[in-house]
Amino acid sequence: MKRTYTDQEMIRIIKQDLVIPDKVDQGMQDAYRKLGIKRRGTVSFARRRRMWHVLAAAAVLAVGSSAVVVAANKFLSANLVKQKDSVVYDLALDSEQKEAHEIEVNPTYMPAGYELGAENTPYGGKWHNEETGGGISIRTLNAAELDQMIRLGEADELTHGMEEKNLKKELEINGMKVALFLTDSRYVDSDDHTTDAMLFNEEEGYLIQIFNMDSQLPIEETIKIAEGLDIRVLDSTVPYTTDEEIDRLLEEQKMFARQREEELKPEALADNNFFSIGKELEIPYKHFEDGTKLNDYRFTVNSIEVKDSLPLSEFAKENYYDYDGELADWLNEDGTLKPHERYKYTFDSEGNEVGEPAVDTVDSKFVVVDLKLKNNNEVNQFGDEVMVCPDVAYLDTDGDTITRSYLSDAQYQSANEGYRLQTDGFPIYFDKISNTEGIDRIKGFHIVSLQPGEELKYTLVYVIDEDRLDNAYFQFYSGEGQGCESETGNEYVYVKIEQ
Repeated sequence: MKRTYTDQEMIRIIKQDLVIPDKVDQGMQDAYRKLGIKRRGTVSFARRRRMWHVLAAAAVLAVGSSAVVVAANKFLSANLVKQKDSVVYDLALDSEQKEAHEIEVNPTYMPAGYELGAENTPYGGKWHNEETGGGISIRTLNAAELDQMIRLGEADELTHGMEEKNLKKELEINGMKVALFLTDSRYVDSDDHTTDAMLFNEEEGYLIQIFNMDSQLPIEETIKIAEGLDIRVLDSTVPYTTDEEIDRLLEEQKMFARQREEELKPEALADNNFFSIGKELEIPYKHFEDGTKLNDYRFTVNSIEVKDSLPLSEFAKENYYDYDGELADWLNEDGTLKPHERYKYTFDSEGNEVGEPAVDTVDSKFVVVDLKLKNNNEVNQFGDEVMVCPDVAYLDTDGDTITRSYLSDAQYQSANEGYRLQTDGFPIYFDKISNTEGIDRIKGFHIVSLQPGEELKYTLVYVIDEDRLDNAYFQFYSGEGQGCESETGNEYVYVKIEQ
């Protein structure tokens, strides 16, 4: 059955992606966006770019030498190199030999059931199979785009962390070098896979990529698509990136690397970041440069209880975000939660994944929290809607110091395809739902309208792995907005999850 996402799930996914401060997976993300389907979970730190590529490219430019070594009869040289932990392309292109022409590609063959989406639809420009939910996308990189990628040290991003086991076939199609990669699903209980095809025309200096996200299609279908491509080298040309522009882009990369290094450092939290049960939270609300504050909402955590099961007589089925689709399959007959599989990743100091992630089978608990929310505004300056739920965050403790870090956030991820009970720390239950029907419920499950001076008492339920309860906190934040600054310097406040 086709997998679709609700708006709430998309918010969760987007929010997860924002936590990871890196752009190394951009090529893969572009492909997913073009396909418009089956984007699940967060991007792994495993696919971070190693900065030595950038530094090497900068060194070449600094001394004015050229790393381009291309055979006399080739405009582009594209060779696969099998390294210890990855398969990457060694690319070289002589930009002085030829102009970079625009490339136009149209498939003459598509598997049965695929239709090209109209431009005003979610599948605009993509081939989509409504029955299977599969998608196929085609991308071209002309000589100018490849030249820039080479000079920035980004050629390894084409294979985005693939290993030799993913390389299934190398062949030649219509005079082009072709490599086919097959990547299995990251989920231990899924047979899904994706097929990527790389087609290099070394004479004309371009690359065509085919992304096949339909697990029901054999790799031979991707080959048929490649064989049937109608490729046209247009008369129109594209300018190569200048040395000055490359220097600027390299500086941006260095700046981003420095920012990333800072973001990956654990952040020590102060005492005023933490509040106890029963205490009204003094969240450091941000304000705009003109002095206008964001809406002031005050939370109080009245009680927290860790439970093995939730009887429907007390926790009504209709108050779950999606009882049948999200929770039911993970319940035992006695109402307790079934074990689930979880990845545990290990990272080095630069945020690169070290080795293969461990797979653990873990038990979970329900965490029931009773809260009070007060609209402390005299006037609602930005509307009367407020999200009632804090997130669950996991903090590290070293002696008397408590820290938060991006690497801790990314360390654990679900290894089950259908497991969404802990997605980004959102609750699965809310007993004061005001948006109860149709699309309004989907979009606004955790949102209520609150007038100035009005209060709301309510109950939320979260799911947390049993072995992580000691490090779990409810995280409240002051909101978002460009041009806003925190009054106290602390963007988050926390309440420890304990009974």
